[in-house]
Amino acid sequence: MRKPKLGQHFLTDLSVSLKIVEAAKIDSSSSVLEIGPGKGSLTFEILKRAKKTVVVEKDDRLAAKLEKSTPGLSRLEILNKDFLDFDLSSLERGPFIVLSNLPYAIGTAILQKLLDWPFWTRGVFMLQKEVAERLVAAQGTDYGILSLSVFLRAEAEFLFEVPSHSFSPEPKVSSAVVRLIPRENSLLQKSEEAFFYRLVKAAFSQRRKMALGLMAENLGLSRSEMERRFADLKINPKSRAEDIAPEIYLKLSRGYFVTSP
Repeated sequence: MRKPKLGQHFLTDLSVSLKIVEAAKIDSSSSVLEIGPGKGSLTFEILKRAKKTVVVEKDDRLAAKLEKSTPGLSRLEILNKDFLDFDLSSLERGPFIVLSNLPYAIGTAILQKLLDWPFWTRGVFMLQKEVAERLVAAQGTDYGILSLSVFLRAEAEFLFEVPSHSFSPEPKVSSAVVRLIPRENSLLQKSEEAFFYRLVKAAFSQRRKMALGLMAENLGLSRSEMERRFADLKINPKSRAEDIAPEIYLKLSRGYFVTSP
């Protein structure tokens, strides 16, 4: 089995596997990348539909077991590697559909890596429900840097919850499935993107404080200048970070500031 620190819980409910694969809209022309196939609950359903399937599995024993259960299958490529260290440029350009039952401990890091990779058309991911809710949040208490990172690069949709008894061993937290569709065109220029991340990190650095002061302090701007720019965009100067819509963060990053480090 995987090392416990990875937080892997193996999906055993076939009905959930089917729902995930169906949500990915895989057909006979599809190339699929699966991250962390584990015991293959998704893999075997993918193989029934896809033209080509690449799986990346860190655990030596699980990779070997999967290879043993699919002898000589040319449509399947098994890569016994750690996805976070894996060079995605070594894959053919695809485009790929990506699926994964994401390990709780590193799921966010995996998603961040995927968001920087241009060669996928959609992804369906199972992860901790709390993280799924943050990932799709537009404003409010679940909203944060992860929500905005995803918003910048993809459209996110919460699909359904998955009960604990669908896994072995059963996790102590709830799970959920989300679908991501990468944006065809970037919402910001590269230089603006760098500033966007500085901006949102400053705003969310202390959630209980007003965003205006945090932005001014961390971005080297005077409070009066920040107040003027908030007024230009009709932002309530008393807003906290979670009260500011994603589109407003884009406007604040799109030519409103000098993007120097």
